[in-house]
Amino acid sequence: AAKAFKKAIEFKYATTKVYNNLGIALSNLKRYNQAMEAFRKGGTEAQAYNNLGCIYLKQAKFKQASDCFEKAIRIDPKFYIIANENLKKAKMISGGQ
Repeated sequence: AAKAFKKAIEFKYATTKVYNNLGIALSNLKRYNQAMEAFRKGGTEAQAYNNLGCIYLKQAKFKQASDCFEKAIRIDPKFYIIANENLKKAKMISGGQ
């Protein structure tokens, strides 16, 4: 899937959805730094951290998820509600760790 999304970008079909889907595909390959770059290209820095945090949350990487959500909140306080809700989920699922 990552190759297909990269091909779409190569052919100038670079939309927010393509970059976000590329980020998801790369994170599923555990290529988190590259996933973060794709998420950044698909939105804001805060959105990118929130997206990566959601990936970590689904992968039960609660510390990494919490760190990402906290960064999203610091970068853009307007993003507080979404990232804070995700942060609460991560802490609740992990038992507050």
